[in-house]
Amino acid sequence: MLSTGEKKDTVKAMVRTCRLLRRMNQNNPTARRSESLYYEMLDIYYSRLALAREQKQFIAAHTVFFPAEILYAMDLVPMHSEVSTWMTALFLEYQSDMLAAGAELGLTPEICSAHRGLAGAFALQALPRPDVVLWTNLICDNTAKSGELLMKLNDCPGFFLDHPFQNTKIEEKYMINEITEMVRFLETKSGHKMNWDKLSEIISRTNHEINLLHEINELRKAVPSPFYNKDFLPLLTIDYMFPGQPEAIVYLEALRDEMQDMIRQGKGAAPREQYRLMTLFIPPMNLMGFLENLSRDYGAMSVVEPLFTLWKPGQLDPGHPLDSVVQKSFMIPETHNMYGPLGQETLNQIVTSARDYKVDGAVYWAHIGCRHTCAAVKLIKDTLNEIDIPLLTIDCDIIDPTISPESEIREKMERFFELLDDR
Repeated sequence: MLSTGEKKDTVKAMVRTCRLLRRMNQNNPTARRSESLYYEMLDIYYSRLALAREQKQFIAAHTVFFPAEILYAMDLVPMHSEVSTWMTALFLEYQSDMLAAGAELGLTPEICSAHRGLAGAFALQALPRPDVVLWTNLICDNTAKSGELLMKLNDCPGFFLDHPFQNTKIEEKYMINEITEMVRFLETKSGHKMNWDKLSEIISRTNHEINLLHEINELRKAVPSPFYNKDFLPLLTIDYMFPGQPEAIVYLEALRDEMQDMIRQGKGAAPREQYRLMTLFIPPMNLMGFLENLSRDYGAMSVVEPLFTLWKPGQLDPGHPLDSVVQKSFMIPETHNMYGPLGQETLNQIVTSARDYKVDGAVYWAHIGCRHTCAAVKLIKDTLNEIDIPLLTIDCDIIDPTISPESEIREKMERFFELLDDR
């Protein structure tokens, strides 16, 4: 746990941790290059944030699914709010103080811990005070409401980006108007003008990133799986934090090349693959190491996460960067279940993924503060039952490890593996 004097240097502590992990990785002859590159990316991201105030740069805090390409094109310093809370819990184990501070603000356990912890982090000044807060709507009411609280805690202006749930020409035009208005807001508040040429370059790289993600997802169909369980977090956060950034392309190309080499050699990420699992929703941050141990101890591999890593098809056009920002917002994997009601198209995607990736079973991480994903558990379970794929539901919390201790989850997983063995 961080001391009181260190709390205001949380971002610098994260930078030090990423650099330490990178050095450890580089000194390990069996480590993969992609791991080192990911820590380098995090180092770049949080170093820029740590130096922002000293260099008098403009910090724009934003919630999940916000088009950060806009911020990079305007030379603003992005701070992904939820992911920064995740990383603080993952690398610094600072979640208890953040959640306690959130509770003092009146935020109850029924509210998503990522947002409770985020509010607590700002209340403790554990994250830099942003110049603006930017947030957008999901079916998740936690995200839709959190921006107002963050503005109050940081005494700064904000902009709510209203994203329509349907994907029609009318909604696309509406979204373009929303982003155009937001750009004007950012220009006024920051004094930075939008660099449309730079945005086009970023869109071009973002398009390349998405194509690389498609390639990686195809490679994950191989048996045995060449994808390590712990690579789920980088794959999830690559677009959250690094859209259109050159270092993201370097990382994804390295990961793809490593997977291709493993497939050519007939090697898998586990010593002996035994169970091919579908992961539904995000595993708790404190279990990232545990999930890797599952691959070593039981041969349990997460081979697909249809709701969070499978991008919808489409190509972005750098010649029309604003249109591309809108198009991409309808391509992100989370639109399967977070933009509007969960429909038959999403259920069909889950079934197709189970078959394409030769899944033996599925694990649903049911976060107690996430009402809309928990509400979908039975619907998804019934759908998987129709194709004889068992589903294990684990009640948990994305940040708070006290909700479901690792020992308890290990016991549930072991029983689930026994069930799979008996089939």
